[in-house]
Amino acid sequence: MTNSENVTGPAPDSPGEYVAGQRSITQRATKSRFDILREKKERGRRGRPYVFGGIGILAILMIVLGVAFWNEFVAPPRALAIRVGDVEYTRGDVVDLIRFNQRLSEEVGVPFQLGSSVFEALQIIQEAELAFQLSPQFGVSVSPEEVDERVEFILGFIVQAEDQRSGEFDTNVEEAKRQFLNRVGLPEEVWRDFLKKVLFQERLREVVGDNIPRIQPQVHEYQIMLSRNDSQLVSRIERELNAGGNVEDIVLEFSDDPEVQRTRGDLGWMPQGVVARQIDNLLFGTDSDGNRLLPIRSPSNPQLDEQAGLWSVLVVDDLQEAREIEPAVLEILKDTAMTIFLNEQRRSIDLFLDLDSDITNWVNKQVSLNSLPSTPDASQQDPLQGLLPPGASITGGPPTVVPPVSGIPGISAPIQ
Repeated sequence: MTNSENVTGPAPDSPGEYVAGQRSITQRATKSRFDILREKKERGRRGRPYVFGGIGILAILMIVLGVAFWNEFVAPPRALAIRVGDVEYTRGDVVDLIRFNQRLSEEVGVPFQLGSSVFEALQIIQEAELAFQLSPQFGVSVSPEEVDERVEFILGFIVQAEDQRSGEFDTNVEEAKRQFLNRVGLPEEVWRDFLKKVLFQERLREVVGDNIPRIQPQVHEYQIMLSRNDSQLVSRIERELNAGGNVEDIVLEFSDDPEVQRTRGDLGWMPQGVVARQIDNLLFGTDSDGNRLLPIRSPSNPQLDEQAGLWSVLVVDDLQEAREIEPAVLEILKDTAMTIFLNEQRRSIDLFLDLDSDITNWVNKQVSLNSLPSTPDASQQDPLQGLLPPGASITGGPPTVVPPVSGIPGISAPIQ
């Protein structure tokens, strides 16, 4: 047997010996670089889902926050609130209008009551835009100078003729306008555009009111307020009326109204269409035989006046078939006629109005965030009230049974 046959080499996988393909023959029991790289890649592959998962969670969180931000701050002001024909108003526009009226109240120290201001603002915007779109059909126009005059009126300046104006007057107006714009926080073109549409609405109201007959049948109405619904007391009132007693003396004798000494219960001369329909029917209605539902000088059945907490008994002291309407009553009839006119026109124009409790709460919240903190003082005098034209008001009048005057309190003014 030769030496070559008797010599056996070490097993190829024995430790510490050379193996083909190994980079090092000096380190025993160590990993090669290839193995280290391979293990690194393997660990990277195993950890990759966690990285992607973290990124995904972060992305979802950002999306949720972004959607919440959009829904809370971006989307609501841009949401459609009103559409009149092709013209659209957003909820942000409604907030601007309420804020504008709010600032007018705060300017004179009058506390601004939100209440139903959202619904009123939506109604005002819709009616002003509707009147603006209808006005050209009736030849109604408004000049930029008329808008300027209304701006001066709002700022508390007595409107002067062009030949009476001075440089100092114009400077004072511009300064007052600049300060007012800073407080309101609205661009001038925004509220000037709205004032223009309010003026169109007022002009159109006059056109509609021209069709009201100035001579109409009217009743002279009195009211007796009773603390209780007592049929025997009403019978006593009826007996005294039938006996020919003076109506005012009878009112003074029986009425529990705290203001009876001042008013004598006299509600004045009234044509049809001024009060609520139910009362209107009672005052002017007749039965199938042509007899009046409420005969002259007869007390009506008592009706509870929930606001006063008293029972109201009406008495028609006189009736005239042809009597000229008093100016204050005529203005009420114009408001009624304008309301009826706009309601009829709504049928032929594409209208949209969106209002629910969530929208109302959102609008009121935005307005409240911009209100001026103030403590009302009943002793304070209204600094601008003496400068307003007769009949104009910053905060509007008390509630009535007739449709409200179109326009915004403090913005609307009588047509001269």
